Amino acid sequence: MLSREATFPLFGLQAASDSPTGLTKSGPLSISFFLRTSLSALLVALSYYGGSELGFFLKPAQTTIATFWPPSAILLAAFLLAPTQIWWVFLLAVLPAHFLVQLQGGDTAWLAVLGWFIANTCGPLVGAALIRRSRQESTLFDSLEGIRVFLTFGVLLPPLVKSFLNALFTLRAWREDNYWMLWTAVLSSNIVSGLILIPTIAIFVRNGISWIRSAKFARYCEAGLLAICVLVVSLFVFGSKSSAGTIPAFVYAPLPLLLWATLRFGPGALSASMLGVALISIWNAMQGRGPFGSPSAVQDILIHRILLLHGLLIVFGLPLMLTAASIVERRRCEGMLGHARGRPIDAEDRERHRIARELHDDIVQRLTMIGIDVDELRSTSTASAKPHLEKLHGQISDVVDSTIHLSHEIHPFMVEYIGLNRALVKLCRDTAAKLGLMIHSSIQDVDLGLPSDISHRIYRVAQLALQDIRQRQANTARLELTVDFSSVVLRIADDGVGIDQRHGEGEALTCMREQMLSLGGTLRIVSATPRKVVIEASAPVRASAQSASTM
Repeated sequence: MLSREATFPLFGLQAASDSPTGLTKSGPLSISFFLRTSLSALLVALSYYGGSELGFFLKPAQTTIATFWPPSAILLAAFLLAPTQIWWVFLLAVLPAHFLVQLQGGDTAWLAVLGWFIANTCGPLVGAALIRRSRQESTLFDSLEGIRVFLTFGVLLPPLVKSFLNALFTLRAWREDNYWMLWTAVLSSNIVSGLILIPTIAIFVRNGISWIRSAKFARYCEAGLLAICVLVVSLFVFGSKSSAGTIPAFVYAPLPLLLWATLRFGPGALSASMLGVALISIWNAMQGRGPFGSPSAVQDILIHRILLLHGLLIVFGLPLMLTAASIVERRRCEGMLGHARGRPIDAEDRERHRIARELHDDIVQRLTMIGIDVDELRSTSTASAKPHLEKLHGQISDVVDSTIHLSHEIHPFMVEYIGLNRALVKLCRDTAAKLGLMIHSSIQDVDLGLPSDISHRIYRVAQLALQDIRQRQANTARLELTVDFSSVVLRIADDGVGIDQRHGEGEALTCMREQMLSLGGTLRIVSATPRKVVIEASAPVRASAQSASTM
């Protein structure tokens, strides 16, 4: 998600220059870099100020502990998104913002405010440095190892560092007498904030614009429906009155929606949904509503209820975040595996193309020239030699035809010449004539925008499947080709002898499966009973092909 060598879109900066002096290879930093750095620092300072105001807004009047504290999480996310040589600029930028928001009341000691600033910035600084050192930034939220690093150095360590200092300063400034209660509340508040806010900010900055540009209307509708459902369900669960001391079962109602966000949209949508649930539940708890609301003015009781709410949010977030990371990691591994499987197939296709081209352009041309020479000799030869020359000319013509047919068997040039649709129709017609079968075809117009590798491998699967029909003693067969916004599907049904998969798939089915796996697709045997064999091959249509045919 966060690549050290990538451009950081929020700040418009490159991470390629890690010089502590701020100098590039070409000399001092340019004016444009200085302006971008200044604007980035201003944006971080404003975000820090806004997060602090939100934290104070979500602080119950009966206690000095905020139930949700975004500034530290915002600062850590900014560190992760920026090159290390400008981190000190961010620290200088947030210092006046911190003093401005902390001293608004007018009765806070400067020493305590400075201590809170150290506590708020030291944890994120150490956590971001350790995450950067772990070299897991590129997969911080979409791999299990990245999640481990994030939870250790981004979620747990900064609150631990901050909570001891912050609770200590709070204890001295306000003379609280329950240090460990304060410490636990500060810790859980910062853990929840980091767990939810850091992925939301980092993933949105890194991928939000590209998703907005590339997402289709149906995805927008689904995302909007998800947001509405999260809002409505959260308001229903946490905005209603509950009996004191009871936690009803419907408090888990947001969980299916969070699972929906995880499975359909990934870690970013999960974090954004968790943010909505957290803000709604915390606000209603402060107002005495919901299963975690408390009308009591006793600080310990109120903090106890807030800790229960933080625990629920952590229980929601942790397993789903791990689930989202494992799903993304599995998809990435499947893509890499498909790419690795595709390399031998690509090499085989290139070799087939080379051999077929040499047969067609070299061998056939030479044989044709020999046939022309034999034909000239036949016209000038004696009567006794003519029959032999005519026989030789006929044999050469047969060899030419066989070589051309072989070249097209090795590599289907007609897919390039006449398109996949007509090539499949011709394949069905030629196979039916050759084997004495009835082959019906129903082929959708899929030529527009379909990549050549998909067309060639779909044709190759159809070719292998129709050749395999002869060995299974079929009398009739049907070939169907359909395409939608996401995939192209080839179905071949026949009435031949069933496939006994207990003894292996056979060479033809294995080859067909490899062809589909190289495209990231699938091949499955829908039916393998006698008199009804249905093979279905499906391959995803890449974005380039989809845009050419649908946009």
